[in-house]
Amino acid sequence: MMKSTGTLKIALSALTFTMVTGCSMNGITGQNSTDDTLNTQNTYLGSIEFQDQTITKASAEKLNRAIDLQRAAQLTLWALPITSMYQGHEAAKANLGFNDDEVVIGLYEGYAGVYPFITANVTTPYTVSNLDLSATGPVVVEIPAGGIFGVANNAWQEPIIEIGSGKKETLLFVGPGQDYPKDFKGKVVQSDTFVLGYFYRVLGLGAEADALKTAVTSYKLSEAANPPKTTYVTFTPKPGDKVTIGTQPRGMEYWDLVNKYVQKEPMANRDRFFYAWLKDLGIEKGQPFNPTDYQKEILLEGVTTGMAMGQATAFNKTKEKFASSLYGNDSGWEDAMAGMDPRIDLETYSMFNERTSYTYEAVTTSSGMVSRVPGKGSAYLGSYYDSEGNALMGGNNYKLHIEPNPPAALFWSITIYDIQNRLIIQNDTRRSDISSRSKNLVKNSDGSVDLYFGPKAPVGHENNWIQTNEGESFFAYLRLYGPEQAYFDQTYPMNKIEKIK
Repeated sequence: MMKSTGTLKIALSALTFTMVTGCSMNGITGQNSTDDTLNTQNTYLGSIEFQDQTITKASAEKLNRAIDLQRAAQLTLWALPITSMYQGHEAAKANLGFNDDEVVIGLYEGYAGVYPFITANVTTPYTVSNLDLSATGPVVVEIPAGGIFGVANNAWQEPIIEIGSGKKETLLFVGPGQDYPKDFKGKVVQSDTFVLGYFYRVLGLGAEADALKTAVTSYKLSEAANPPKTTYVTFTPKPGDKVTIGTQPRGMEYWDLVNKYVQKEPMANRDRFFYAWLKDLGIEKGQPFNPTDYQKEILLEGVTTGMAMGQATAFNKTKEKFASSLYGNDSGWEDAMAGMDPRIDLETYSMFNERTSYTYEAVTTSSGMVSRVPGKGSAYLGSYYDSEGNALMGGNNYKLHIEPNPPAALFWSITIYDIQNRLIIQNDTRRSDISSRSKNLVKNSDGSVDLYFGPKAPVGHENNWIQTNEGESFFAYLRLYGPEQAYFDQTYPMNKIEKIK
């Protein structure tokens, strides 16, 4: 039997709404009978209103603002690697006192020396050079034979060459589109960004190792006919000195660095959609960055939320997003590298979660950091909460029990960092780490070690204690140099950090 005309119209109206909105009438309140009646759809953003199937002007405005906020937050995560490298470059210039068109190598060692670097390691010195090839032109780096090992990273913190063959070699760093002699006697390292950095460490001890620290020579290709003496600057700040840190800034300064990157560097094809989002928020290649009041509001809210998302991603890894990053079933420790392949761009996708997690809390990558060869490279485990799932807070006292025989062929270390900047903790004792090489480390009779973290030293355990600060939460890194099979198998037992009650 044929339906009446009125009934058919109502049915068609319901069908049309379902096709347009992608949902049934069950999620909508209100009626479709008059122009003034609103249909309300409940979403995770709150109520969205429609007139028949057309979104209202007010709800459209609400959604467009939400789109901009979501994109600003995701752009914050996308830009973490480049803002970290660019800020590190600015920090080096400020702390060592050089300009973009100069070639300088910095020497950073000890508690005060390595402080500016995100999650720096105090137990080994760093030799670092930050370059801007757009200002210097191609740069030559001559590496002598011996135990020099390191890596060069582009502005995305992707390795462009691993340093450390043990043999004498000459490198030529070339920026995007730059010319160089095709008969260059050495290895040409093509970087896809102008800003890059390389660092190396010297293995071994004694006078020979000390000499190797300053044995690398570096100069502009334009000066190759008569190279000047390589400039080394030792960073030795004194208490009270102004120190520029390498942590990504907050607020509009974050977006200033993003804009600086966009203006200076070529765009990677993988980032075209991100550049479209940036354009909507006032950052466009070849154009001045003069955001409107609305764009500033979105950018400021976006970076605040984005940084919180970065911390949520880095400090709360899950098996769903980071299948191999949680150590053991419930150890409280996570792989700080987050299962990241330093190349980032894989055959079927480019890593995003892994890159976000790592570059929120650390800087620079190399193949040695993800080596799966026992006894080679290094491994990094992070712990961000205590055994009860609460934040590690500087006003509390904690204990960590390290079982005998940690799986490190060379040595292990524990370092404490502040959450705000991810830098080695600043305290009255001027000590942020303890390692198996620590001279006064006290071991238990079975070879295990008990470490303590808190504002005051526990009586009798002063040598195994790192001071924390009231009102400042922190996290810990365990580094294994030359990780052994028990680490890769995850058979070595790791214990949670326990609050002392």
